Amino acid sequence: MEPLEFCDVCFQRGKPNLCETYRNTFTKIVSLQFSQKSRLDRILNNLEIRPRSVDKRWTLIVGAEKRKEFLDSLWGVNVTVHTLEDHVKVITRLYKPEVRKLGAKEQVELPSKESWEEFDPKTRDWIPIKVDTKKEKFYAQVNLGNVLKCSSFEGTAYFRTYMNADVTMLAPMEKRAVYNIVSTISEPITAVWKSDGKDQYGFIEHDQLPNVPDEIFNVLRRLATVDKRIPDTMIFENGDFELVQTVLGCIKIELTKSSETITTLTEKKSDVPLEINEMQKERLQVMLDIVKEMGGKIETEKDALVISGTRGLVKVAFVDSDKSAQDGNMMRISVSALEDPPRFAEILSMIKKRLGLLDLPLENMLSQHWPIISDNDLQYVIHTAISWWSNNPVLATKIIGDADKFAKVKEWNTKIKEGKIRSTLDTITLGKIIKQKESNQIIK
Repeated sequence: MEPLEFCDVCFQRGKPNLCETYRNTFTKIVSLQFSQKSRLDRILNNLEIRPRSVDKRWTLIVGAEKRKEFLDSLWGVNVTVHTLEDHVKVITRLYKPEVRKLGAKEQVELPSKESWEEFDPKTRDWIPIKVDTKKEKFYAQVNLGNVLKCSSFEGTAYFRTYMNADVTMLAPMEKRAVYNIVSTISEPITAVWKSDGKDQYGFIEHDQLPNVPDEIFNVLRRLATVDKRIPDTMIFENGDFELVQTVLGCIKIELTKSSETITTLTEKKSDVPLEINEMQKERLQVMLDIVKEMGGKIETEKDALVISGTRGLVKVAFVDSDKSAQDGNMMRISVSALEDPPRFAEILSMIKKRLGLLDLPLENMLSQHWPIISDNDLQYVIHTAISWWSNNPVLATKIIGDADKFAKVKEWNTKIKEGKIRSTLDTITLGKIIKQKESNQIIK
């Protein structure tokens, strides 16, 4: 997902220096003058916050407890920032609370007899419609002013019905525009916010938010996180309830709190090292391969890896804890870090510097070795490949991999074309990468 895709309305009067791309994550989008940078560096030093590179962008990840102090400090150094609260104020103004009623059922001629669906405002879902054939022409009964979806091997096309000189016609429409129309004709529904046992997080299941406009889905995903233990669920900071409620309210989804709690995130963690043979082999293999390419030597023990280089050795154990830690030559790495590319890259960088291994481009290597196990993996691989295409097409084709990895990327791209799933990624560029990859395979 490209977080800034729908910020064009926000930036009509100019872009800020920093933008909150995800909750408590701030990315520099406009360069800073020397004086601004010096003042900002002092603020970050006082708050003990270190900037990092994420997707080749200067990025700050600020702890929730330091967020207010960080934002307040920016006012005095003339560094502008666009927060998610600012974004919500702009985006929600684009939507009207009233429900636009559809017209009566009318017969419309369809251009083909493919799979056609009409949007149902009550269920907020796409409903198949019956297509009749008369004298080699195709007709259906649909509501005037409603939107239709046609799925074929070539992809998915969208239309809106309208009246022209007493004849019901179809007007082709972009997908983004269609889903914004959907929000105006949909009837009000209710979604449930469940909390964890400590009132730290709120949870909303995906199936409670059917056919949400891309602009709204974008801001929800930027506010939320995900957890593999709770699939198909967005997880928010508990303090963001009213903000999320405002976002959903603008598309007539009333968010209410439930007395039901979710305890998955409050399960007790352990600092006891996991046995190596019990770990997810594909995740672990990424570390093994990259360390070896950097010149490191690895010995496997029951519950640790012993990695050696020109400056000595470190013992790496993996724990079911949220945080990684280092004590001398002993490293305890959170297994969750093996699923998070930026955290994984930081750990590899620490090992590289500590042992004097070869100085190779870790982010490039990581994206090439990264397996596709979850949807987050898939999004990371595709997004990274797309970001490299214009500057390094060879690397982009390497990132989407071979065999099983490449097959999963192609399958996802096919589903996008067929309209089975939605994405804000640049699928046109992805198509070019896939085509180049296939061409390379033919040459081989």
